Amino acid sequence: MTLCFRGLRTLVATPALALVLLLVAGNAAADPPAPGWSTAEALARAPGPEGAHAVTGARAARSAPAAAVADNFKVLGHHDLGALDTNGDVWAHGNFAYVGTWSIPCSGLGVKVVDVSNLGAPRLIGRLAARPGTSAEDVVVRRVKTQLFRGDLLAVGIQRCGDEQALDTQQFGAEFWDVSDPYRPIRLSEIGLTTGGGGVHELDLFQRGGRVYALLATPFSEWFDPFPGGDARIVDVTNPRAPVQVGEWGAGAHLLSPGPFFGIGSFGAAFGHSIRASEDGRRAYVSYWDLGVLTLDIGDPTNPVLLTRTQYAPDDDGDAHSMTPYEAENGRLLILQNDEDFDPTSPTHILFQGGQGIGQFSPSGPAVWELPGHSLSAPVVVAANDGCDAGDYPVGTSGKIAVVRTPLPFFDPAPAPIPLCLQAQQEAAAAAAGAVAVVHDFVSTATSPQWSDFADPPLKIPVLFTSHATAQGMVAAGRATLQGREPSWGFLRIFDATTGGQVAKFDDAPHVHELPPPMGFWSIHNTEVAGDRAYASWYSNGIVALDLESLDERVPGDPELVGQFVPPAAPSPVPFLSDIPVVWGVAVRSRKVENDGDDRGAKDRGGRDDEGRDDEKRGKIRRPVVFASDMNSGLWIVEPTGEAK
Repeated sequence: MTLCFRGLRTLVATPALALVLLLVAGNAAADPPAPGWSTAEALARAPGPEGAHAVTGARAARSAPAAAVADNFKVLGHHDLGALDTNGDVWAHGNFAYVGTWSIPCSGLGVKVVDVSNLGAPRLIGRLAARPGTSAEDVVVRRVKTQLFRGDLLAVGIQRCGDEQALDTQQFGAEFWDVSDPYRPIRLSEIGLTTGGGGVHELDLFQRGGRVYALLATPFSEWFDPFPGGDARIVDVTNPRAPVQVGEWGAGAHLLSPGPFFGIGSFGAAFGHSIRASEDGRRAYVSYWDLGVLTLDIGDPTNPVLLTRTQYAPDDDGDAHSMTPYEAENGRLLILQNDEDFDPTSPTHILFQGGQGIGQFSPSGPAVWELPGHSLSAPVVVAANDGCDAGDYPVGTSGKIAVVRTPLPFFDPAPAPIPLCLQAQQEAAAAAAGAVAVVHDFVSTATSPQWSDFADPPLKIPVLFTSHATAQGMVAAGRATLQGREPSWGFLRIFDATTGGQVAKFDDAPHVHELPPPMGFWSIHNTEVAGDRAYASWYSNGIVALDLESLDERVPGDPELVGQFVPPAAPSPVPFLSDIPVVWGVAVRSRKVENDGDDRGAKDRGGRDDEGRDDEKRGKIRRPVVFASDMNSGLWIVEPTGEAK
């Protein structure tokens, strides 16, 4: 997760690009600065103690506070987890929940371990994987049984978040713990996969036959690590005391991307963000941002093979963050894909005589959607000399769309054109000349058109980035129309796992299509499934419950909203998060309850809890329990009711 706050508008930013552009002053040096691995790690958000730390000052709520929204949800329990840091993902296993820690404010306190044997009174019993200068955001626990280890095995991703120079030579990857007794966790090993920065962002753990494997996502390691490796790693942990990497896969090596920041939408990028195993452990689903979800055959874990990937339209925003597999009643395998998009503006259509193209939004100016009629039509002029000064614009620029040449060579093969000035200087000069909009003619072979300059001043005119071909088409035509499209935060897309084609979606959660939106973060994050219900963590929308029955039809229909839980606001240790609900993680477990005569008899498709479900017993049925990790307020335990269960 990467968040950047700008007024009431939020977006995923590109700090690596911003860094290299801010280092350009006037004429750039012939050799641009090498991109910092710690900067790339920030995008991914992007030897410790042997035992768990005792936690002091933690407190469980005597009674859970009233929720901000509890539509078809009942609050069972809550714990603030000590309110010492910012919470990451949650995993439920047996009578325990494990909650990760985000990289801001980089507390290095590791994973929180919570006894939830009494759902109404969860108890924080300790921490594990604490390491200064790192975050531990994602955690998985599986019960495994091999000749070398039997018990509950925990895997946690370790990422660098500290600025201390001593971290520059350290390695970051994953730690493995024996949590058969969560009160006395035992650190078994660690594996270092990146050097100086980065680390494992998300991961999965599974057993296949007599072997146990960890699937690890190391964002941008293919591009920025001094010892590069694919963004998807496969590690054999059959002996968790001695993990060994046995396989890897990267989009660059397989010619699917020419550079780390090549993609679609306002944050164009291709990196392995999340990875998940199929139920049989023979496939890995890698959420690869703008490349979609890639399905890899890992029957031979030493040689992953790409089978298919989900497909975006050229004018989509991209941002495939994570996924959940779903098998429909007719046997069709579907991918529930979570697009984590923090920029509510959608790509703009650029129309001109003889062609059309796509423009990507810059936060330095208003979105085209916010203009009267959601569009702007005007003559086109082109600036000289990269448009760095007002004198570079033709007489009569007032009232016209200005096209400015904007090279970004830092990931292109040499030699490549160097920008003459910052984007902010170009935009200010165009505005001073009276232009009604600025369109950057983005010149690069390895980076897609996108905003990257944090120095941008606020302007009253729209600013877009487009391809060289589109920009030149506008100039040749002499007139163009900028046509805004409905704004959208990230939402749930459903794809056919075999073809990669989209078959349905859910984007009806509150505020997803609002611009400007109310205070909050309105993108989806993760989704888990229990039967024919899905429970999605949706940041400031809390937990959203969806009815998936329409996906069982021959022609799948869109899921329907059947419930929502939003926790109350709580103080945040991170200023830009504000004191608002920010639900990061979701896990699903079941519990026995008295049969209330309303058993829907839905097929059990499991959830990310590794708990297993017993057959229905006389007078008892199993109902889902949802665990939600809020970045500010801690762990929430809720029970779906009514149509949400």
